Amino acid sequence: MEMIRIRGGATLSGSVSVSGSKNASLPILAACLLIDGPVILDGVPHLRDVDSMLQLLENLGVAWTRQADDSLLLEVQDDHEVRAPYHLVRTMRASFCLLGPLWAKRGRAIVSYPGGCVFGHRPVDLHLKGLGAIGAQLELGDGHVHATGRVQGGNVFLGGNFGSTVLGTANVVMAAVLGSGETIIDAAAQEPEVADLCHFLNACGADIRGIGSHRLVVRGVDALHGCRYRIIPDRIEAGTLLCAGVITRGEVEVLGARPEDLSAFLDRLRAAGVSLELGTRELPINRRTDDGLRELDVNAAPRIRPAAKGAGKARTGDLVAGDLDERQGSLMADRVALPGSSGAADSEGEAGDGGGVATEHVPFIRTLPWDRLDAVDVATLPYPGFPTDLQAQILATMCIAEGVSVITEKVYPERFIHCAELARLGAKIHREGPTAIVHGQRRLRGAAMMASDLRASAALVLAGLVAEGRSEVRRVYHLDRGYEALDRKLARLGADVERATES
Repeated sequence: MEMIRIRGGATLSGSVSVSGSKNASLPILAACLLIDGPVILDGVPHLRDVDSMLQLLENLGVAWTRQADDSLLLEVQDDHEVRAPYHLVRTMRASFCLLGPLWAKRGRAIVSYPGGCVFGHRPVDLHLKGLGAIGAQLELGDGHVHATGRVQGGNVFLGGNFGSTVLGTANVVMAAVLGSGETIIDAAAQEPEVADLCHFLNACGADIRGIGSHRLVVRGVDALHGCRYRIIPDRIEAGTLLCAGVITRGEVEVLGARPEDLSAFLDRLRAAGVSLELGTRELPINRRTDDGLRELDVNAAPRIRPAAKGAGKARTGDLVAGDLDERQGSLMADRVALPGSSGAADSEGEAGDGGGVATEHVPFIRTLPWDRLDAVDVATLPYPGFPTDLQAQILATMCIAEGVSVITEKVYPERFIHCAELARLGAKIHREGPTAIVHGQRRLRGAAMMASDLRASAALVLAGLVAEGRSEVRRVYHLDRGYEALDRKLARLGADVERATES
């Protein structure tokens, strides 16, 4: 079993790219069951959870291959199988979103109750309520959900005690696109990953309206066709990498991080005293590096040295002062790189009409070194609130802040297993029900820690980056479920990290 060794103390700096979104990829992969003809997906990350979903789809008659450009080509070749068995489904919760498309396309589905990370009870009752409202006849037994009947239109309310259900919304939407009438989903999840699924389905011929809102209107169609589609960047990985920059007081530029997907998270960073720069780069389209990572050509991006605190104008490297807009006040950024300011690729003859290399406009968020990191209060909420999947990472960051932070988990109240492991480093965290009270410490000390779930794994790695001496994070297979080569990306930014085999 593998672990990650970290020697803390390095200040991270440089540019790194975000991979495609895990939480968008998995439902979109499941939706391929609905499609007649081939589908090509760009930006699907190399993750254990993706591998598990592909294995499930292969078991359900979907042929897939990784293309030379790293895209995924998928096509249904056998539509007879209707069972998603426990030994495959148990590895991740997202596999339960096979229920809707499998039932809608093949008229019958047998899907095991899901597995995944262990941090409290996460029922699937809203999934079943929603599917039942549009015609599913459901039977529960032998650890499986059996769905039969015809997909019809209907009115569905998907709100629950802890907000809307993301995977439940995905399940109902995927079934409704092939329904015989109109489906109205109220209290639909508004997460960017749900919107990405809807955009993909529309690109395949579905009729979904209200995308990104709490009310989705789905008009059923007879069939869906294939398309080529790019998965959105992973906002949770982006937030994790930004936390790595913050916790080490570094200047880290995260390419592909979309500010509009992270507004609540960025608000808390700014409240803590972190200066941020937002902007867009025109860079060559994704390519593979020698170590196998998908990376944009960050060498084409001009470097910007951080402004001195209180300085009227930023000192710049390759950019002139007019390229930056110094902003103060209640915005997400302290500095904004204006669109079109990064023409470095054109100046090198790598882009533009005559350069021969295709480019794309890539958003970025850059952390700037701070003088003081203040404690902040955080409460997780469904989107557009603070993401529960970034709770562990912000908590780890607050372990070195000045003052007392109060972190309240309102989505999964039991999601605090990482607190006990962070205490091994000397972090002072007191748990009271769904709230963790964090007393910031100037120093953390290296220790061995045990990862308990996907996001907790990332939090332990972040804490290890600033802990004195050596830390070990064991059971990192949790990390590999949702982060594409996080250790290598951190090493590229200057972290002293390595993989090793547990003794």
